Amino acid sequence: MSSETMGPDISKSALLIVDMQNDFLHPDGSFGRRAVAHPEAGIDMPFLVATVPNVRRLSDAFRAADRPVIHIAHVLKPDYSDAQFPYWRLGLPVGGNQTHCVEGTWGADIVDELKPHEGEHLIAKKGFGGFSNTPLDTTLRNMGVTTCVVTGVTTCVCVSNTVRGGVEHNYRTILVSDATAEVNRDAHEAELKTMNRVFADVKTTAEVMTLLAEMST
Repeated sequence: MSSETMGPDISKSALLIVDMQNDFLHPDGSFGRRAVAHPEAGIDMPFLVATVPNVRRLSDAFRAADRPVIHIAHVLKPDYSDAQFPYWRLGLPVGGNQTHCVEGTWGADIVDELKPHEGEHLIAKKGFGGFSNTPLDTTLRNMGVTTCVVTGVTTCVCVSNTVRGGVEHNYRTILVSDATAEVNRDAHEAELKTMNRVFADVKTTAEVMTLLAEMST
């Protein structure tokens, strides 16, 4: 007796946009400042920033298809006392004029090109994964979502943990390869292989756009 494998269903999907914030993407944000001050860290800012146009294309397409767009963002206290990740290992600034994704700061804001539209959910998280100790699962289930289309930064950390969290909550997942990025391109490519092997269908922006277009025909 054979059973049909149930895969992602674009007609019941939501677009998840992970950490597209000034501190990760803007040259004056914490990643941008660190890239200049510590070139040995190898932070590839152009690679990170290159995700913005594709995430915007997908956002517009999901809205046009009347599918949800959900924004997920790091939002932390100035002393990181609520952080659910080992911030001390990452060289993040504590106090002073330089912060990382601190609540109420410009750095924690979504980049101008991807600001949430009226009525769209913004999920604040304290750790790496969008599902960890957040209302994301409840929000998706209340909208009838079964498939998560995941974009954002960074591939190996918050994006990957969000995908894995979605799998643990029984969602089908599509990871958009050219709408995600890591500080290092080699690490990005390696993580895509891991995701594709077990956790998600890895597709390009163009492939997801085609799926959305086919849904309406």
